[in-house]
Amino acid sequence: MRILILGAGQVGASLARYLSKDTENEITIVDKDATNLADIARHLDVKTICGQASYPNILEQAEIRAMDMVIAVTKSDEGNMLACQMAHTLYKVGKKIARIRTAEYLHHDKLFSNQAIPIDFVITPEVLVTDYIKRIVEQPGAEQIFEFDNGLMQLVETKAYEGTPIVGRPIKELHEHLPKTHMRIVAIYRDGEAISAYGDTVIKDGDRVYFVTKKKSISKVLKEFRRLDRPYKNIIIAGGGLIGLSLAKFLEKSHRVRIIELNKQRVKKIADELEDTIVLRGNASDQDLLTEEGIDSTDLFLALTDSDEINVIVSILAKRLGAHKTIALVKRNVYKDLATQSDGVDMVISPDQITTSGILSHIRKGDTMMAHSLRQGKAEAIEVIVHGDKHHSDVTGKPIEKIKLPKGAVVASIVRDNKVTMASRTLVIEEGDHVLLVLSDVSKIHQVEELFEGYFD
Repeated sequence: MRILILGAGQVGASLARYLSKDTENEITIVDKDATNLADIARHLDVKTICGQASYPNILEQAEIRAMDMVIAVTKSDEGNMLACQMAHTLYKVGKKIARIRTAEYLHHDKLFSNQAIPIDFVITPEVLVTDYIKRIVEQPGAEQIFEFDNGLMQLVETKAYEGTPIVGRPIKELHEHLPKTHMRIVAIYRDGEAISAYGDTVIKDGDRVYFVTKKKSISKVLKEFRRLDRPYKNIIIAGGGLIGLSLAKFLEKSHRVRIIELNKQRVKKIADELEDTIVLRGNASDQDLLTEEGIDSTDLFLALTDSDEINVIVSILAKRLGAHKTIALVKRNVYKDLATQSDGVDMVISPDQITTSGILSHIRKGDTMMAHSLRQGKAEAIEVIVHGDKHHSDVTGKPIEKIKLPKGAVVASIVRDNKVTMASRTLVIEEGDHVLLVLSDVSKIHQVEELFEGYFD
């Protein structure tokens, strides 16, 4: 697939890095910052064009007419919209994806259509990140939660700890511990390497475990791997930006929420929009302020400012002052590494990876309903719809054990007629099934796509 990325900022660079791993993709990236492009060109096998991404001559230099897809993620919403308009009207590009962050544009459903501004998919990173954090807050103990099939299926990542029911025991004993709970372990990572999750596989302390279950069963399953964190009641949010404000609106009715924001005008704006949240003007790295606000009795400290450095520093400080759990929003890899190596940051959230996941399902071939990037892009979880009867499909009418899945690809569960069934070797796949698969090796994605596509005479 030939893909043109407009914008080489954090999101554009992250997309280029992820998509260029697929040898079937040809990536061109446009940006007016020559330094950014030079850095990308040093590390990735992509073509770079320096110039204004919404200028026709620059788009033509990037060979836009030959592109299968345009992904516009510059800092300008208007520039992204204009580029997609030209890609459609002048150059007949098949698929257009654009990042739009301004709420005033998002409130009009009919704005993004072929009759108005021809964008096939609008990506709003702040909304995706906010929804992601909501799920983490709702399930203490989960490291990541991904939704599939409109929430019917949940893929959860957690860390296993010694002294809990299943650690040191084989996976098959989970069904004895949880006889009425439908769940399936689909991947295990030990010391950074994927290991097979068979019934006899023993869970060890420190393993990263991915399992599938229904939303109502998540906390019950988590208890097998770790002592559950107490429910988050007292929450402090550092940063009153779009994510911090949206999260406070969601949490304030059921939690005691405080926001710390330095900008005076922003403090007034968010205070006017919130009802039960305490809005404090100040610096989140002010030790006296944190102490006064009871940081030692805070269940969850969320560092959501626009600065990676501040988010890491204030998380470490909050932890040292007694916060039970800290989560930091971090974009750049150098700060991700610093945060993950620090005892003060319990969880790092990468907006770039979340945004990439939001775009993936629109890039994958076949009828892919949802896709999520895992393990910094090394693995992937996808939801596909099965097409073709048993005469026109490589999977329809076959039990899972007879399907020629590539190594590292695991069927986790299926949804049939809005009913979730956990995968087993004898489960027969039918036309129309929604199938959730987890791939420990993302390079095998095309083999999986071809299996489930179906074919016709």
